[in-house]
Amino acid sequence: MKNNKSKIKCLECGKLFSSIGYHIKKHDLTSQEYLIRHPNAQLSADDVVNKIKEKSVERYKSAEFRKKVGKRTFDFIKNKDLKSLLQRDYKSAKTCLENELWKPSIVLYGSIIEAILIEINPKAKTFSDALELAKENSQISEKEYHKIHMVRNLRNYVHLHEELEEQGDINEYWARTFADICEKIIKRFGM
Repeated sequence: MKNNKSKIKCLECGKLFSSIGYHIKKHDLTSQEYLIRHPNAQLSADDVVNKIKEKSVERYKSAEFRKKVGKRTFDFIKNKDLKSLLQRDYKSAKTCLENELWKPSIVLYGSIIEAILIEINPKAKTFSDALELAKENSQISEKEYHKIHMVRNLRNYVHLHEELEEQGDINEYWARTFADICEKIIKRFGM
């Protein structure tokens, strides 16, 4: 229950706080237990949440912060030159996706997925080999394996004659699917 934007009421004892995460420990509750007991409760007042959001946005606007985050994204890649190319193409892929440029987004995300899978499977010489090894080593799920096969096919539409011949479907669904798979792979190996 909200009292106002700067304070919330503890639904266990009625006291007011700007954030009650630490307070509810006095009631021998975790945040999760508190929210189960009080499903519509807030753990922080709106003002606190808004300040955290504002600080996050300000931090993100910093070029240095974005540069750090971009570099950290591919810390698992040992080859510095490849890491630099991945960072560049990742940034471009995100820009293409945000601007609804489906084909370049698909091509870029496909290339990133290929590079990562080959890099983490040094025995692989081709995208196909890397994909098979990633599946065998449980680095990707069965579902991802099949979707990535589509990545391989659609990515080849960088060649216009191939796209004409295949009459493939370049659309938002596939662009977002490739982006999602790419994000999962980066997160999986970046941890």
